Amino acid sequence: MFQKLSQRLRPTGDHEAGLTLVEVMVAMMVFAIISVGVAYSITNALVLTRESRARAIATNLAAQQVDLVRATQNVFSVDNAQIDSRVSGIDFRLSQTVRWVDSTSTVTDCGTGTGTLQYKAVTVSVSYTGQRSVTAPVTSETVLAPSDRINDPALGTIVVKVTGAGGAGNPGVTVGIAPAATPNGASAPTTPAVTNAQGCTYALKVKPGNYDVGVMKTGNLDIKQVAAPKTTPVVVKAGTSSSVSFTYDTAGSYTLKYASNYGSSVLLPSDLETTFVSTLGGVQTVTSAANPATLFPVAYTVMAGGYVAPIKDDKGVVTNTPCVDVDPSAWAASPGNGAGQPLTAVAAAPGGTATVGVPMGVVRLPDMKGQATVIATSVGTKANGDPGCNTNKSYTFTVSGQKEVALPFGTWKFSVVVLDLLGIVTAQSPVNLEADAIRTRGTIDKSTGAATLDPRPAG
Repeated sequence: MFQKLSQRLRPTGDHEAGLTLVEVMVAMMVFAIISVGVAYSITNALVLTRESRARAIATNLAAQQVDLVRATQNVFSVDNAQIDSRVSGIDFRLSQTVRWVDSTSTVTDCGTGTGTLQYKAVTVSVSYTGQRSVTAPVTSETVLAPSDRINDPALGTIVVKVTGAGGAGNPGVTVGIAPAATPNGASAPTTPAVTNAQGCTYALKVKPGNYDVGVMKTGNLDIKQVAAPKTTPVVVKAGTSSSVSFTYDTAGSYTLKYASNYGSSVLLPSDLETTFVSTLGGVQTVTSAANPATLFPVAYTVMAGGYVAPIKDDKGVVTNTPCVDVDPSAWAASPGNGAGQPLTAVAAAPGGTATVGVPMGVVRLPDMKGQATVIATSVGTKANGDPGCNTNKSYTFTVSGQKEVALPFGTWKFSVVVLDLLGIVTAQSPVNLEADAIRTRGTIDKSTGAATLDPRPAG
């Protein structure tokens, strides 16, 4: 080959000379191209050989797992699973997915349809390190029928599903089932096992009637912040399944940073209300909230004050007593003021922690000349851009000397009161605020002495 290249590249009559530099470089380039092709072919053959061997092992692992599942006597003990193993220097991951099929052919994680439980469908999928992206995991499927009869045409089944904040099943939850206050023939069934890896458990051959179904697990809360939630009545009918679902998870810890928009320390009311609005739509107002607050682990916006959303009938008429001025986003833009900004939702992971800023208005009270009890009372007005609160809120401070106090956004009047031993007001006098008393943003009505604490930025 090199002789032919030499004859073509060198001048006529100069065939007896040695190879020139150009001839050598061209020859090396041709050799390199051939070598790369050969190397690629060898490498590709090795990869395909390794892939074939890995898939053969994966197929055997899937078949072994299916055999193990089929040998299980108790079909209820077969759950979702992840199994890692190393064979011939290759790491394999076996994923087992289990779903119930009921008498209506409905396929669900727990068998949460209305039909009776029939059998379990099991899918075993095996993947491995180095698996080519164009190849799918090795998969094997089977079905498991219970070895014993689990249904009785004269009895029913209660299927319980417990789901965590992220949508996955919550395992290890204790489930209690008892006849309801109006049992209608119910009698205490056998206590079901704790929830499995899918968050499922079952009460079998339950006598028809009405039942209370509750769940309990240390450190867990439901979306309403209940530690031991209960559903009642759960109606069981002969020859059918009754499904009960709970959203329940390990609580998160939320540290509340009150007056987060103000740089100095402030005095909070002893009876301050705090409203938690979850991204799931729940609204809960508590007085003197624990700090940190222990809550179901989802995202919350937290407001100082008792937020009450307006409820309208089909004609658009408000039918309740709303209080919206504690929500900064309810304040509309006006001359000199931008629109109020929505609060930021903050989430803690199950068992985790998070810090939530709670913005508030701050007022400097005049020197009380000693210790005094000061009450701040909301003013139901829509002046100065206040969107309004009609619930006549009042908060109490124990003030010594001159203090800066924090309050929910809105309009407030202040008074010094004297209380008897039962906490009843026996004397009351207004507090006259100084012209610069508001330390955040807001206005003071000189005619009434009311202070509007405004969350809006300057516009």
